[in-house]
Amino acid sequence: MKFFLIFTILAFLVVMGYMDVLRHIIGRDYWVGLRVVPIVMAGGIMTGVYFNLSFWYKLIDKTIWGAYFSGIGCAVIIGINVIFVPHYGYMACAWAGFLGNATAMVLSYVVGQRKYPIDYPLKSILVYVLIGGFFFAIITYCNANLSVPEALGVNTLVIIAFIAHVIYHDMPQVIRKFKK
Repeated sequence: MKFFLIFTILAFLVVMGYMDVLRHIIGRDYWVGLRVVPIVMAGGIMTGVYFNLSFWYKLIDKTIWGAYFSGIGCAVIIGINVIFVPHYGYMACAWAGFLGNATAMVLSYVVGQRKYPIDYPLKSILVYVLIGGFFFAIITYCNANLSVPEALGVNTLVIIAFIAHVIYHDMPQVIRKFKK
């Protein structure tokens, strides 16, 4: 799960960092909707974490737990959509997906640690989530306040810093190879 998160956070940072370039693959009329991309991508990351967490109930042959978690997550999505879409539109849909996926993910983790404990490297995972959030804040600031070439330059450095952190902390064999 840790390496899944590393890869998806990197993909998230790349998409956010180069959104000013990537937006050109869709029509200009849709650019206003791109503000949902970080929310939807974060929700997708949580779906992947939920999938990683789902193995505990498959291993103990209690797959009904997956139906419970997915059902509760779905109820969260539907409830938020019914309440907030009339006022906030598609932004509410994005947040509904984010919160529904977060609900299923958290429930699967909490129940899973009681039913079939797995020793996830939570400290390391939390560090990556915090670094990803911090770098996302930098990228968002740069995209809003710098010219496109300047923002792309800073965003590239931020992405390189993330990759450097991954190599230094989680790929010691790569570092050993370069030291030779």
